[in-house]
Amino acid sequence: MNKKTTYHEQQNMKRKTWRKHHKWVGIVVTFFLVMFCLSGIVLNHRQLFADINVSRGILPSQYEFSQWNNGLLRGTLRYKDNKNHEKVFIYGAAGIIQTDTTATNFIEYNQGLPTGADYRQMRGMAKTPKNDLFAVSVMNLYKLGKNASWQTVDLPKQEDDELLTDITTHGDTLIVLSRSHLYYATAPYKKFTCVTLQAAEGNEGKVSLFRQIWLLHSGALFGTIGKLIVDGIGLILIILCVTGIWYWIRHKATSMVVWHTKIGHYTFALTLFIAITGWALRPPLMILLATNSTKPLPGTTLDNDNPWNDKLRMIRYDEQVHDWLISTSEGFYSLRNLSSKPTPITTAPPVSVMGQNVWQHANNKAWIVGSFDGLFYWDRKSNAVLYYNDSMVSPPHFPGTAPDKQTISGYSSDFTNKECIATYFQGSSFAKQPDTLKNKPMSLWSLALEVHTGRIYAGALGSFLFIFVIGLFIIFTLVSGKKA
Repeated sequence: MNKKTTYHEQQNMKRKTWRKHHKWVGIVVTFFLVMFCLSGIVLNHRQLFADINVSRGILPSQYEFSQWNNGLLRGTLRYKDNKNHEKVFIYGAAGIIQTDTTATNFIEYNQGLPTGADYRQMRGMAKTPKNDLFAVSVMNLYKLGKNASWQTVDLPKQEDDELLTDITTHGDTLIVLSRSHLYYATAPYKKFTCVTLQAAEGNEGKVSLFRQIWLLHSGALFGTIGKLIVDGIGLILIILCVTGIWYWIRHKATSMVVWHTKIGHYTFALTLFIAITGWALRPPLMILLATNSTKPLPGTTLDNDNPWNDKLRMIRYDEQVHDWLISTSEGFYSLRNLSSKPTPITTAPPVSVMGQNVWQHANNKAWIVGSFDGLFYWDRKSNAVLYYNDSMVSPPHFPGTAPDKQTISGYSSDFTNKECIATYFQGSSFAKQPDTLKNKPMSLWSLALEVHTGRIYAGALGSFLFIFVIGLFIIFTLVSGKKA
């Protein structure tokens, strides 16, 4: 009898200890967990929230536009206006800005564009032989029409949530690239044709474990249904946070703790799954996942007939070698024409996993390539890849850890006697940025991304440690709640 009593007492003591840990660690992580859940729901439905903006004026100072940082200047396009005056369009995270070749006067040029910041997040601009001007944002393709107003151009998108990544021309052909397909048209550029590129030579149809876990964490691995299920798990976690805090504040609310316990018990596996998969997407486990690939799970969105699903980033025609070049999440490829089989290029500049931001011609028709891994000079004729200047020191050991001066977010050689190299954090000193651009809005989706990755709390580098620590605390809170 005494042995049984002792055993039960020990179990009760263990439960009390677990309950104590669950309570205090849970109080610490509640705010961050709720923010993870809310931001995750927004991230899952970019189109739904695309019209909602947040003023940068109410955000921490690192989100203000200062001296062309934060992607305000991604690139430029030089052209002649209807009075034959040389002008330069600057495009980037706040849409389009018109200036002169000396970069002294700046005018916002967003007439006709939707007001949502995502619709104005420009990826590129192009000019046709007949001086038609086009701009592409992550959401839409635009053409400059009468009265200097931008007009949306319809594309035969294969998916409703397909994101656009680049635009270029070759002869009278206009090419728009999405993350999965290529669209092209000739004058008058009213009807575009969709092209699905062939699989590359040596393609095994494998996908990195990092990407599979990423889509599993968001639910996108199973399409819209999967996203909605994960949204539901996020709402459950919010309910657990609210009921737990409410009971802590008002101990007499016993019905609240009953609901908290029941919901936590029956959804434990689901909530733990979300926490672990999210934690795995940051170092140290991220490195292991990113360096290993497997065949995608049958029946998932990755089990796709398109070998380039969500892999395309930028495209250019090389006048030196007379071939097409595509930049992808798996490296650079060469195509003799758009219907040929892509061939991997072994000697090419390194590109950050954050994506490529710069792809411009140098004076001798070689390439200038830039990303968060630095700015590089690429001469395919001599098979040479060189650091563009002395500020580019060395490749980062981990994604997102490059020195500030190396995080290239934009480039331009269109200004008279001024070369502009813009970095994400420090911007560029090529010209004084107008104060009116300082607090241009950020999309709610972009803000949600900053919250979900922890960058808003700890910065780009500190976010890795933040997610690692807070992720462990959240997992511990869930496990201790189960044991309590």
